[in-house]
Amino acid sequence: MLVLERKSGESIIIQNGEDVIEIIVDKYNKGGVVKLIFNAPLKYVILRKELTSKQEKCCT
Repeated sequence: MLVLERKSGESIIIQNGEDVIEIIVDKYNKGGVVKLIFNAPLKYVILRKELTSKQEKCCT
């Protein structure tokens, strides 16, 4: 596991070959909510974790 700290406007890059995913921290408020922006190739599906858990339960 990798833990990073980023400020608003800063980003993280995930790269595999030519595929690049950029995660940008847009806003962070004192209530602990973070707004993230994801730039990724269209072939990647990006979901909130709670949505993936619901899909696994419904389809098994």
